[in-house]
This record gives sequence, structure tokens and C-alpha cells, in this order.
Amino acid sequence: MPEYRKDIILDEWVIIATDRAKRPENFREEKVRVQVPKTEVCPFDKGNESMTPPEILRMDSSGNMVDKSKDWLMRVVPNKFPALIPYTSPTSSRYGVYMIMDGFGLHEVVIHSPEHITNISKLSEFELGILIDVYVRRIKGIKNDKRIESVVIMLNQGREAGASLEHSHSQIFALPMSPPVLEKEIYGTKRYFKKNLRCAMCDLLEFEVKEDKRVVFKNRDFFVIQPFASRNPFETWIVPKRHSPNFENALSDEKESFAHCLKLVLDFFYYELNDPHYNYYIHTGPLQYEAAGHFHWHFELIPKLSIKAGFEIATGIDICITTPEYTAEFMKASRIFNS
Repeated sequence: MPEYRKDIILDEWVIIATDRAKRPENFREEKVRVQVPKTEVCPFDKGNESMTPPEILRMDSSGNMVDKSKDWLMRVVPNKFPALIPYTSPTSSRYGVYMIMDGFGLHEVVIHSPEHITNISKLSEFELGILIDVYVRRIKGIKNDKRIESVVIMLNQGREAGASLEHSHSQIFALPMSPPVLEKEIYGTKRYFKKNLRCAMCDLLEFEVKEDKRVVFKNRDFFVIQPFASRNPFETWIVPKRHSPNFENALSDEKESFAHCLKLVLDFFYYELNDPHYNYYIHTGPLQYEAAGHFHWHFELIPKLSIKAGFEIATGIDICITTPEYTAEFMKASRIFNS
């Protein structure tokens, strides 16, 4: 029987379509990976550094910040075609019945490798650890600008997920407000805390451990879970055990544990689900005011395995065509999480 499930943070319903649910293995699209020869010059490849705007940060293969004279493993550069610009003011004004504001903010690109790799799963666990450190360093640097309220870190893997260049890269957006999705999470966790005097995500994790139906993996510091009210097949979260509102405050050991979980998750999608396109993002708390009691930072990966149709668009209620219990069991049984 189909089932409504409510997201306790967003206070929104989703439908788990159990009667027409696909088995997890049905999402493993069979396709032949063809290595397409690169014919165009890639601005992210080693040797083409002059094709990007001046870099903000350069890391070597040991995870150290280095200057432009040294070889690099990862670089952070401003986006050449930014959605937001830093040289204006976040001041809003009236336009008739509307409000407008100049497009103030930061839009940066993190180049994952000097080599022309097209999938982030090709990074080693150690290299993912360096990538996580890059994210932390940039948030801490951005935080010094008191006009910036929130930072969203995201990756588009594959053209169907919005990637415009195939060379593996992620993006950092810094905004003078909290975007609607993050704002809803902040509001929802605050509402839950006011009612229960506890963090919603902490309660969620406690229940998930007790039930043990949707926990895919855990290590010293993190859980990998399939959320109870999944909006998408194989929607996957990585959540820290320690209550912390801000990703940039992750401890050194936690960054290593996060890299381990991230490597497993990325490898699962690449090898076990045959490399679907997906988006991932990190939701971290607001930068300029305190959300310590109620917000809990987390990572989400959303694969492009189904298409939102008329009902979802018309109602705002998502239909998930498999169950998180099925997908969690499938992931746990895979060789990736049993190696």
C-alpha cells in the first residue's frame, strides 16, 4: 500500500509508492562506459592555469597550501561566468510591488585534479580528505566577510545533473541570505527544538540506530543513511554523530571519517549503480548568527534516477518509487560497504 511519510525537519509529506516500487537493483542501468577522446582544450587541466581567473587557493598532493610556483593537486578559482559577484552591495530596494537586489555574493570553483578526470569517484580517500579541507578553509575565509550569511557547497556530477564542464569540479556559493531550502531546514529544526528541547537530527539518528533499517554504514564519527522520508530513490545522507551546526568546525579526525564515508558512497554509485548522474551538497549552518542548539550540518547526495512529473510539480509532494528500507539493505549488501 502507498504510504505518506512526513519529514520531521521540513514538516512536509512525501509519498513512498510501495505498490509500484522498483527493487533497488532495477536502478542499476546497464550501460557501456566509453572513454570519449578529449578534443577540446580544458581550462581545468594542468598547464592551462592561465585560462581561469586568478586562483584563490592552491593545495599540493600532501594537502598543504602552496604558492603559484609549486605543483598543485587542487585549485580554487572564481567562476569565469559567475551567478553572483562580490563587487556590488547586498542592498534591496522596491520595484513597484516587488523587491530587487544586486546579485551580490561569491561563486567559486574547486578543481579536483590537475589530470582530466571526469568523475569525483576517481579521487582517493586521501584526496577526498584534502578536498574536504579545501571546503573548510574556504568557508572560514568567506566567514570573515560579515555581509555573507550562508555558504552552500555543491557538485553536479554529469550533464543531467547540470555539469557544464566534464573535468571534475565542485562549486562554492556564498550568499547574503539563507537560500529557501536551507531556510526551511533552519526554521524546521528551530521549531522542533522549541517543542522538544532537542535537535531533530540527533533524535532522527537515535531512532535510526535503534531501528537499524535505514542505516547503511557507520564509523567513529558519521552515519550513512537512507532518509525515512526519501524524496528520491537512493537519496543518501552522511550525518555527523557529534551535534554541530557548522561544517567548518569539523575536527581533524572527523574530516578523516567524513572522507572515508564519502569515498564509500561515491564508489557505490559509480560501481554498483553504474555511474548515474547526481548532485551533492553540504548544508552548513548560518555564518553570522548562532544556530548551535537546533541545526545539525549534513551532506546529501541526490541521484538522477527518476523524473518529477505532473503530480509532484502541481502539489509539491514528491513520490519516491522505491523504499529507503530496500535501498539501505541493497547498499549494505554491496561489496563496497563490505570490503
